[in-house]
Amino acid sequence: MIIVSIERSNGTIRGYTVKGHAGYLPPGEDIVCAAVSMLTQTTLLGLMRFIKEGLSYHIDSLGTLTCRLPEELSKKEQLQAQAILETMVMGLKNLQGNYKGYIRVFNRRWTS
Repeated sequence: MIIVSIERSNGTIRGYTVKGHAGYLPPGEDIVCAAVSMLTQTTLLGLMRFIKEGLSYHIDSLGTLTCRLPEELSKKEQLQAQAILETMVMGLKNLQGNYKGYIRVFNRRWTS
């Protein structure tokens, strides 16, 4: 199962972590894994486009993706980042609804 943790502080997304494998189909054919990867990695690309300094991310050898926003963002950067991140969450929750048992999306309280 793919586990997505959305870290929030006062309703604002501060970061996200994606780990695991869906197991819906064999590796290389798994549409759930492909969809989650596309949503979360495109989100990272969008954030990198609009946040010029301080964005933190890491993808490890097992495929776990972790992304954190910087502590300080301009109002414009914050609005752009939240639009991108909330769109990702909508897509992930849609997948969760359509592929129960293969992906779970959780909201977590953010701590620095």
